[in-house]
Amino acid sequence: MNIPEELGIPKYEFRLVFGTTKIGYDEEKEEENRKKHHYSLESALYLLNNLISPLGAKKPHLTKGPFVENGEYRHMHMSLDDNDHVVVMVTTMRDEETVRIISFRRASPEEREEFKINTSLSKAPNDTSL
Repeated sequence: MNIPEELGIPKYEFRLVFGTTKIGYDEEKEEENRKKHHYSLESALYLLNNLISPLGAKKPHLTKGPFVENGEYRHMHMSLDDNDHVVVMVTTMRDEETVRIISFRRASPEEREEFKINTSLSKAPNDTSL
């Protein structure tokens, strides 16, 4: 089944189809992301699973996109990590309804402000710069 076609949406749109969508990341990029951003891609997978799970923690979440980088459509997601810091996750849609996590990092001051404005969050408990 071609889900984007069935739903009448572009193939590059971020989507979750319960029972079909898989979430993953490139395990070879795990160490690179840890060194560069001090966050694990495995943590991003855990956060995204929690955000989409009907029983998951209900944290504010913002999805932006799509934008094109390295020849593929990507989406930016913002939410709160386990320490209530605003974080940014970048994903792309791959074949077979797979969400591929590209990057996971702490949000910049500008991104934290955008998150605050768009989620009506006055301040993330541990993000004193909001």
